[in-house]
Amino acid sequence: MDDGASPPRREFPFPEPSGHHMREWPLVWDPERGRYGRTCPHGVGHPDPDDVVFLQSVGGVSGVHPCDGCCIAPLRD
Repeated sequence: MDDGASPPRREFPFPEPSGHHMREWPLVWDPERGRYGRTCPHGVGHPDPDDVVFLQSVGGVSGVHPCDGCCIAPLRD
C-alpha cells in the first residue's frame, strides 16, 4: 500500500566517491526520489553517479532529473 511517504534515508553506499567529475560537488539526499544527488555550481541537482550504479545493482533507478548539462562528463583529450 502506497501511503505517499518518502523513502527512508539510507547511508551513502560508497565511503569514497569514484573518479567521476561531480565528486567535489555537495552530496545531498533527495527524499522524494530516495537517492543521493550532487548539486552543481549552478544550483541544479543531479543524481550521484555512484549511487545510480548502486541502485541499478539492487533493482533499478531512473536517472531522470531537471538538468542543465553539468552531469555530462567532459570529454578527455
